[in-house]
Amino acid sequence: MTIVSTTIFALAIAFLVVAAIAAVASIATVGELVVSNRRARLARHESIRSYYRGFVLTH
Repeated sequence: MTIVSTTIFALAIAFLVVAAIAAVASIATVGELVVSNRRARLARHESIRSYYRGFVLTH
């Protein structure tokens, strides 16, 4: 059995916490973008896929 040092274990936990916070923040950012553009998308009678395809192609 391999013994893992407590420092490595603490760093692994810290990494997982930071990764979880970053994932939640990115999901919230994408959700806010979708909600803020909803009115414009509905005014154009576009689906989500066709509306955001323009954003993807401009990058």
